[in-house]
Amino acid sequence: MNDNELFATWINLTKYHDRLLKAMDYSLHHQFQLGINEFYLLYFLAQTDEKKMRLSDLLPKVGLSHSALSRLVSRMEKYRGESLVQRTTDERDKRSVDVLLSEEGEQLAEKMLSLLNITLNNKLSKKDINKIKGLFD
Repeated sequence: MNDNELFATWINLTKYHDRLLKAMDYSLHHQFQLGINEFYLLYFLAQTDEKKMRLSDLLPKVGLSHSALSRLVSRMEKYRGESLVQRTTDERDKRSVDVLLSEEGEQLAEKMLSLLNITLNNKLSKKDINKIKGLFD
């Protein structure tokens, strides 16, 4: 494969990723009035044993700036009158902020994940799914 073909393949992959991301974001907005970044926040918190992480550790996972993530956490503290997450001061370092997932937040993350799996299964063929899995084997 020459350089032009390789780059063209890369461009096609990023376009494909963008289309899937938009489809997932649309599904989440339609069903929950939340987007993919809100899902990422809940999902990564749910994956931890304690259901909490330092705000600074969430930055690279969610892919937002510190101020944007702070605003997102604030919105999630007041989602439809419920607190999906809560800010706490880190017990070891009082300068650091932890984000704690509530039970409601964990339940919502599960519902959102189910919806995203349905969305991806509708958008991807079995062949596409196998190709994607093959990239990471």
